[in-house]
Amino acid sequence: MTNSSFKGVQALRGFAALSVVLFHFRWNINAVNPGLGDKLFGWGATGVDLFFLISGFVITLSAARSPQGIRGMLSFLKKRALRILPAYYIILLFTFFLTGAMSTFHYQDKTANLISAITFMPIMSDHAPFYVDDNGVYGIRWTLNYEVMFYIFISVALLFTKRWIWSGVFFAISLIILPILLGYSLILEPEGYKTSHPLLGLITNPIIWLFIVGMMLGLLLPYLKWVSPKVMACATFFIIISAAYFFSHGLFTGHGILSSGWIYALILISVVLSEDVIGKYVPSVLLWLGNISFSLYLIHTLMNNGIGSRFSIIGLEDGYGRFLLSLALSIALSWLSWLYIEYPLSHAKKRTGNLRGTLP
Repeated sequence: MTNSSFKGVQALRGFAALSVVLFHFRWNINAVNPGLGDKLFGWGATGVDLFFLISGFVITLSAARSPQGIRGMLSFLKKRALRILPAYYIILLFTFFLTGAMSTFHYQDKTANLISAITFMPIMSDHAPFYVDDNGVYGIRWTLNYEVMFYIFISVALLFTKRWIWSGVFFAISLIILPILLGYSLILEPEGYKTSHPLLGLITNPIIWLFIVGMMLGLLLPYLKWVSPKVMACATFFIIISAAYFFSHGLFTGHGILSSGWIYALILISVVLSEDVIGKYVPSVLLWLGNISFSLYLIHTLMNNGIGSRFSIIGLEDGYGRFLLSLALSIALSWLSWLYIEYPLSHAKKRTGNLRGTLP
């Protein structure tokens, strides 16, 4: 097993993206069979927690190979920027034109929302852990605000010889010291602390612990070579079956390390440590979904607004037909985005391996 090839992680990435998509499209099923969509896919929002765990793991492996100093920091930030910004801003531009375009500037709240989307800045201090209108236009970006913050913390740590110690210091300040100084008792729930500024709420929100757990797995990986892949493959099967039971019964379907986070953490750990066994059997369709996962995550909400608002023109009503068309269009457009935007940039950087599509 090498640090550059984790087919199991790539499959988890594809699963995470698909689960979020199904969660956001479930209302189409509810329109025909009330409550059925919630029962089938109400757990799907937890895919975000898996995203954060994977990001912490993958970015740690990437940062470990980055040189120390200004050059390492700038190189790391450049790679991250090339990874997320082109696809994000192009899809944001399409969203802008499909959801009102210039009329956006006639409304103060819509203008503020657009500026927030462009700058990755939170704007709603009383809406944790999102800190933006997650149900509105560009709402899906709330996870990227955490990603960008995470990248900044790691990049600054690259300035120092002891990068992981400094990373720990930065996260200790944001998750422990700042809340205490502000007079709060420490919590792990993603509802966060009732701060007056959304940015302060974001950098202190306990959902960040998901990144840290992923980081810890990345840092401990070289010391876990003794763990039997066969044993962990069996553990993976058991944990996934248990997770399916929990989610199907409405258990642990929230965000954060105390809810779905700990379940996905166990899944990620077991999948990584069993790579030599399960990597041979990962379905190619999941690897493909892993490749297009970032674009899929960004594009799919256009089927609920933007593109979706035009479905009535062709006489398509809410229901199973719209659900299937939304899913098919999301996947097709995401594949095109990956093929013509994401992949060319990744190829230009001569990046190889199955971790090419680092999650947002």
